[in-house]
Amino acid sequence: YPMRNECCGGYVALEDPESAKKKSCAVTSSAAGHGADAIVTACPLCKYNLVKAGSPVPVIYFTELLAEALGVKEDFHAE
Repeated sequence: YPMRNECCGGYVALEDPESAKKKSCAVTSSAAGHGADAIVTACPLCKYNLVKAGSPVPVIYFTELLAEALGVKEDFHAE
């Protein structure tokens, strides 16, 4: 999806929470609009911001995905 490499706005989350929410919503809307099954991130702040913004698709931190692949974690969609 087009916004897959865009920042969630984490760098301004404390200074301007509305800007971070707007950036996060743009990323999650882009993912959902292009049929993404999930958003996988390597940044814990991105996971936090994208989930907090109300992502319509699951947001998964890459270690959760790895745990699922190794059979360590049964359901990585549970929050």
